[in-house]
Amino acid sequence: MSESMRMGIVLLDKSRDLTSMQCVERVKKILRAERAGHSGTLDPKVTGVLLIALNEARKAMPVLIGLRKEYEGKMHLHGDVGKERIRRVARDFVGKIIQTPPVRSAVVRKPREREIYSFEITKIKGRDLHFRVGCESGTYIRKLCHDFGEKIGAGAHMTELRRTKINGFSEKECTTIEKLGKKNVISLERILERIGLKKVIVKKDSVDRIRNGIPVKENNVIKMDRLTENEHVGIYYRSEIIALGLVRDSKAPIIKTDRVFK
Repeated sequence: MSESMRMGIVLLDKSRDLTSMQCVERVKKILRAERAGHSGTLDPKVTGVLLIALNEARKAMPVLIGLRKEYEGKMHLHGDVGKERIRRVARDFVGKIIQTPPVRSAVVRKPREREIYSFEITKIKGRDLHFRVGCESGTYIRKLCHDFGEKIGAGAHMTELRRTKINGFSEKECTTIEKLGKKNVISLERILERIGLKKVIVKKDSVDRIRNGIPVKENNVIKMDRLTENEHVGIYYRSEIIALGLVRDSKAPIIKTDRVFK
């Protein structure tokens, strides 16, 4: 098995009417991967960027699953509202919001805080509004449209949605199921570099012990980024990631070995 297949990532452009898990199964079959998983569900009717981790790369999910998202979509208002009010209310949703997940969701239905980084109405055509939204992972865009309609006083529902970005990974980088091949597999190290995961580079004689779960201490380290307690970091030997770590003490440092890559 090649290194990229052993520990690689596929950026897939999910097509309409497939579930996220159906996409994962098709990717596994085409690439003959033993295991695969995705970093964030898209509803069957929603298209766009789906990040799929192959084999050992699935262990990186703690740092992949919470990446910020960007969507473009369309909603339909149930009544007539002036353009100025539409754009003003959209601005009110930028920042911290409280969302209760919809009835048909995979999580407990209790209010939770999410952050909306941007919410722009890009086109208004009668009661149809085209929008672009940047948000924290776990935000329900269908619910955002519903809440927007409630606040504006007319009611609204989402009619179309496409995920255009996950963090810095855009739809332009994605491949479709039909065009997928081994050339589309990206190394995990390259992905982690792009999301800015902090690095701890360790000595050669520490590698085996770390792979056996021993915490990383100061005498194991050659070089490291500035760390913050309770954040995940990548533990590397040279340019190869050997584990994910969780910082327990940023001054000492003491880093708990969390997930080991074989």
